[in-house]
Amino acid sequence: MMSSGYDGVLEGPEGVPDLVRVRAMFDEFASSHNHLTLYSAICREVAGDADTASLLLAASPGQRRPVLWLAALHDLVLRRPDVAAARWYPSVVGQGRVPNGDPWPDVRQTVLEHREELTAAIATHSTQTNEVNRVVYLAAALSAACADVVGVGVALVEMGASAGLLLLLDHYRIERWSAHRTTHVGDPDAPVVCVGQDRSDPPSMATPLPRIVTRAGVDLHPVAVDDEAGLRWLEACLWPDVPGRVERFRAAIEMARECPPTLVRGDMVDDLAAVVALAQQGAGPGSHVVVFSSWALTYVAKERRARVAEVLDHVAAQGVPVSWVTAEPWGCMPGIPLPPLPLPAAGDDSTVLAVRRWREGVETEPLVLGTCHPHGLWIDLTDLTAR
Repeated sequence: MMSSGYDGVLEGPEGVPDLVRVRAMFDEFASSHNHLTLYSAICREVAGDADTASLLLAASPGQRRPVLWLAALHDLVLRRPDVAAARWYPSVVGQGRVPNGDPWPDVRQTVLEHREELTAAIATHSTQTNEVNRVVYLAAALSAACADVVGVGVALVEMGASAGLLLLLDHYRIERWSAHRTTHVGDPDAPVVCVGQDRSDPPSMATPLPRIVTRAGVDLHPVAVDDEAGLRWLEACLWPDVPGRVERFRAAIEMARECPPTLVRGDMVDDLAAVVALAQQGAGPGSHVVVFSSWALTYVAKERRARVAEVLDHVAAQGVPVSWVTAEPWGCMPGIPLPPLPLPAAGDDSTVLAVRRWREGVETEPLVLGTCHPHGLWIDLTDLTAR
């Protein structure tokens, strides 16, 4: 049996053929995402179909995951709404206009007819999303990271920024609801509204966001707001049968065109120091450097992740406050202890929220804030040590 590692990467015993592993990944995705009508149906069929599953073998190291295969097909139907599979995609035909029935015959036909084109996309692209609703938990984590340095301007840096839409979190209306109340932070009149359930016990309080002075992101393939092909790929990486995701992304792009964040092409680890320095330069002396990642560190090789802390330790030696916020799969962030409770089973969709902080040049005790859905559908800031 294969199982998911703590960082969300499917691992298997040595000697298992690559195609067998790939097909097992599609089967696991279908089982753990059965709430996705279209994608779970597709992945269930791909798991049993070597001709279509084998396309994923073209992926670069670290990218061999079903979401990349699905993104390549989604990109194709967005570009070519005339292909057979397109009619099954709400992002193409509109919510509520998808036919009833089995999408697989049309999907398989499209994949095989465009096999070379899809293989090339899988070989040359990486999973790269900007799920704007992630700001539901990032806002909570950012507030927690800044709780002890109130009033200090923030130089915000994102690792794996794509188009930098998460850097604009204070421009959106961010709502958290529970049976007791609904709270919001950010711009109350924003056209982009991000919503998630607060499962905390007791319900968490919404703390105002800190003042963000500068914002910069680093990505191997940053996407400018006027890059039509790049933006389409980001949209293709979204799951089309989740209502509101594509529409929210498109609205956030329009906002980003009015105030585009600074994006730097580079490696999120090797070039982090330069991007932090760029953000500091714009924020001025004494600013609070906050670096964050959201389902980006999981794509970095395990042995390289600790390098991020080394970079931030050097920044903190300047005497400025530094925080590292992550929303990543269990066990992905170095220096954060696993909580004293059973880890989620393979396919569980929870993400751990954590913060490492440096104050006056010295790292303090790390914070494990809680868990959340990777797309911000819910957040649970219940004290993990009390479970």
